[in-house]
Amino acid sequence: MESLFSRASAVDVVQCALPSGEAAPLRRLTIRFGRASPDRLPEGALPATYTVKPLVTFHGAAMFGELAVLRWLEVDGWEGVWLDTVHARRAWREMPNHAVPVALPAPAQALYDAIVQANGGRAGGSFDVMAWRGAHTIFVDYRGPGERPSRQTGRWIAAAISAGVSPNDLLIVVAADEG
Repeated sequence: MESLFSRASAVDVVQCALPSGEAAPLRRLTIRFGRASPDRLPEGALPATYTVKPLVTFHGAAMFGELAVLRWLEVDGWEGVWLDTVHARRAWREMPNHAVPVALPAPAQALYDAIVQANGGRAGGSFDVMAWRGAHTIFVDYRGPGERPSRQTGRWIAAAISAGVSPNDLLIVVAADEG
Protein backbone atom coordinates (compact mmCIF):
# COMPACT_ATOMS: atom_id res chain seq x y z
CA MET A 1 0.00 0.00 0.00
CA GLU A 2 3.07 2.19 0.27
CA SER A 3 2.86 3.25 -3.38
CA LEU A 4 -0.77 4.31 -3.06
CA PHE A 5 -0.07 6.31 0.10
CA SER A 6 2.98 7.98 -1.47
CA ARG A 7 0.84 9.12 -4.43
CA ALA A 8 -1.87 10.58 -2.20
CA SER A 9 -2.17 14.36 -2.04
CA ALA A 10 -4.38 13.92 1.04
CA VAL A 11 -5.09 11.16 3.53
CA ASP A 12 -7.90 11.48 6.03
CA VAL A 13 -10.33 9.34 7.98
CA VAL A 14 -14.01 9.35 7.10
CA GLN A 15 -16.82 7.95 9.21
CA CYS A 16 -18.89 5.60 7.05
CA ALA A 17 -22.44 5.11 8.27
CA LEU A 18 -23.48 1.53 8.94
CA PRO A 19 -27.06 0.21 8.99
CA SER A 20 -26.82 -0.20 12.78
CA GLY A 21 -26.47 3.57 13.18
CA GLU A 22 -22.81 3.20 14.12
CA ALA A 23 -19.97 4.43 11.94
CA ALA A 24 -16.79 2.74 10.71
CA PRO A 25 -13.66 4.90 10.45
CA LEU A 26 -12.05 4.30 7.04
CA ARG A 27 -8.94 5.85 5.55
CA ARG A 28 -9.54 7.91 2.41
CA LEU A 29 -6.73 8.74 0.00
CA THR A 30 -7.03 11.44 -2.65
CA ILE A 31 -4.86 10.57 -5.65
CA ARG A 32 -4.30 12.28 -8.99
CA PHE A 33 -4.19 9.68 -11.76
CA GLY A 34 -2.80 10.33 -15.23
CA ARG A 35 -5.38 11.23 -17.88
CA ALA A 36 -5.80 8.81 -20.75
CA SER A 37 -6.32 10.02 -24.30
CA PRO A 38 -8.87 9.12 -25.48
CA ASP A 39 -10.47 9.21 -22.06
CA ARG A 40 -12.96 6.38 -22.72
CA LEU A 41 -13.15 3.14 -24.66
CA PRO A 42 -14.76 3.52 -28.09
CA GLU A 43 -18.48 2.81 -28.34
CA GLY A 44 -19.06 -0.84 -29.13
CA ALA A 45 -15.75 -2.02 -27.64
CA LEU A 46 -17.70 -3.35 -24.65
CA PRO A 47 -21.25 -2.86 -23.32
CA ALA A 48 -22.10 0.80 -22.64
CA THR A 49 -21.84 0.24 -18.87
CA TYR A 50 -18.09 -0.11 -19.46
CA THR A 51 -17.55 2.47 -22.22
CA VAL A 52 -18.99 5.31 -20.11
CA LYS A 53 -16.26 4.75 -17.48
CA PRO A 54 -13.37 7.23 -17.71
CA LEU A 55 -9.90 5.85 -18.35
CA VAL A 56 -6.79 6.80 -16.40
CA THR A 57 -3.17 5.82 -16.97
CA PHE A 58 -0.64 3.71 -15.13
CA HIS A 59 2.88 4.11 -16.55
CA GLY A 60 1.31 5.32 -19.81
CA ALA A 61 -1.17 2.43 -20.23
CA ALA A 62 -4.87 3.37 -20.36
CA MET A 63 -7.14 1.48 -17.97
CA PHE A 64 -10.06 1.87 -15.62
CA GLY A 65 -9.24 3.49 -12.28
CA GLU A 66 -9.93 0.26 -10.40
CA LEU A 67 -7.18 -1.48 -12.37
CA ALA A 68 -4.79 1.44 -11.86
CA VAL A 69 -5.30 1.07 -8.08
CA LEU A 70 -4.54 -2.64 -8.46
CA ARG A 71 -1.37 -1.86 -10.44
CA TRP A 72 -0.09 0.43 -7.67
CA LEU A 73 -0.75 -2.31 -5.11
CA GLU A 74 1.12 -4.81 -7.30
CA VAL A 75 4.16 -2.51 -7.19
CA ASP A 76 4.28 -3.28 -3.47
CA GLY A 77 3.92 -7.04 -3.86
CA TRP A 78 0.14 -7.39 -3.53
CA GLU A 79 -1.91 -9.64 -5.81
CA GLY A 80 -5.54 -8.91 -6.48
CA VAL A 81 -8.50 -8.28 -8.73
CA TRP A 82 -11.08 -5.70 -9.66
CA LEU A 83 -14.38 -7.05 -8.30
CA ASP A 84 -16.80 -6.08 -11.06
CA THR A 85 -20.15 -6.65 -9.36
CA VAL A 86 -22.06 -4.65 -12.01
CA HIS A 87 -21.39 -7.31 -14.64
CA ALA A 88 -22.36 -10.64 -13.03
CA ARG A 89 -19.77 -10.67 -10.22
CA ARG A 90 -16.72 -10.93 -12.43
CA ALA A 91 -13.13 -10.54 -11.28
CA TRP A 92 -10.64 -8.89 -13.62
CA ARG A 93 -6.87 -8.50 -13.59
CA GLU A 94 -6.73 -6.76 -16.98
CA MET A 95 -9.00 -4.56 -19.07
CA PRO A 96 -12.18 -6.45 -20.02
CA ASN A 97 -11.72 -5.66 -23.71
CA HIS A 98 -8.38 -7.56 -23.68
CA ALA A 99 -8.94 -10.33 -21.14
CA VAL A 100 -11.29 -12.86 -19.63
CA PRO A 101 -12.50 -12.84 -16.02
CA VAL A 102 -10.33 -14.71 -13.51
CA ALA A 103 -11.17 -16.96 -10.58
CA LEU A 104 -10.22 -15.88 -7.07
CA PRO A 105 -7.81 -18.09 -5.14
CA ALA A 106 -9.67 -20.31 -2.63
CA PRO A 107 -8.92 -18.20 0.50
CA ALA A 108 -9.94 -14.96 -1.25
CA GLN A 109 -13.08 -16.61 -2.63
CA ALA A 110 -14.00 -17.91 0.85
CA LEU A 111 -13.66 -14.41 2.34
CA TYR A 112 -15.62 -12.82 -0.50
CA ASP A 113 -18.36 -15.45 -0.14
CA ALA A 114 -18.52 -14.85 3.64
CA ILE A 115 -18.99 -11.12 3.05
CA VAL A 116 -21.69 -11.70 0.43
CA GLN A 117 -23.46 -14.14 2.78
CA ALA A 118 -23.27 -11.62 5.65
CA ASN A 119 -24.71 -9.05 3.22
CA GLY A 120 -27.84 -11.14 2.66
CA GLY A 121 -26.46 -12.86 -0.45
CA ARG A 122 -25.88 -9.53 -2.22
CA ALA A 123 -22.61 -8.28 -3.71
CA GLY A 124 -24.00 -4.74 -4.14
CA GLY A 125 -21.93 -2.06 -2.44
CA SER A 126 -18.77 -4.16 -2.68
CA PHE A 127 -15.47 -2.33 -2.71
CA ASP A 128 -13.87 -2.42 -6.15
CA VAL A 129 -10.46 -3.95 -5.51
CA MET A 130 -9.64 -7.00 -3.42
CA ALA A 131 -5.92 -7.55 -2.86
CA TRP A 132 -3.89 -9.96 -0.80
CA ARG A 133 -0.29 -10.39 0.26
CA GLY A 134 0.25 -13.60 2.16
CA ALA A 135 -2.65 -13.97 4.61
CA HIS A 136 -3.39 -10.21 4.65
CA THR A 137 -6.38 -9.08 2.53
CA ILE A 138 -7.50 -5.52 1.85
CA PHE A 139 -10.38 -3.96 -0.05
CA VAL A 140 -10.22 -0.62 -1.86
CA ASP A 141 -13.22 1.38 -3.03
CA TYR A 142 -12.23 3.48 -6.06
CA ARG A 143 -14.23 6.64 -6.74
CA GLY A 144 -13.67 8.59 -9.90
CA PRO A 145 -14.06 12.40 -9.91
CA GLY A 146 -17.57 13.28 -8.76
CA GLU A 147 -18.50 9.64 -8.08
CA ARG A 148 -20.55 9.03 -4.93
CA PRO A 149 -20.67 5.83 -2.89
CA SER A 150 -23.43 3.36 -3.65
CA ARG A 151 -26.47 3.28 -1.36
CA GLN A 152 -25.45 -0.29 -0.48
CA THR A 153 -21.89 0.56 0.58
CA GLY A 154 -22.69 0.87 4.29
CA ARG A 155 -24.29 -2.58 4.31
CA TRP A 156 -21.29 -4.06 2.51
CA ILE A 157 -18.85 -2.44 4.98
CA ALA A 158 -20.85 -3.85 7.90
CA ALA A 159 -20.87 -7.29 6.25
CA ALA A 160 -17.11 -7.17 5.64
CA ILE A 161 -16.46 -6.24 9.27
CA SER A 162 -18.78 -9.02 10.49
CA ALA A 163 -16.85 -11.46 8.24
CA GLY A 164 -13.63 -10.50 10.03
CA VAL A 165 -12.22 -7.70 7.87
CA SER A 166 -10.72 -4.88 9.95
CA PRO A 167 -11.87 -1.34 9.12
CA ASN A 168 -8.13 -0.64 8.78
CA ASP A 169 -8.15 -2.96 5.74
CA LEU A 170 -10.99 -1.08 4.03
CA LEU A 171 -9.66 1.89 2.06
CA ILE A 172 -11.26 4.52 -0.12
CA VAL A 173 -9.30 5.99 -3.04
CA VAL A 174 -10.78 9.14 -4.53
CA ALA A 175 -9.47 10.33 -7.88
CA ALA A 176 -8.67 14.04 -7.65
CA ASP A 177 -10.62 16.34 -9.93
CA GLU A 178 -8.65 17.63 -12.89
CA GLY A 179 -9.64 21.21 -12.18
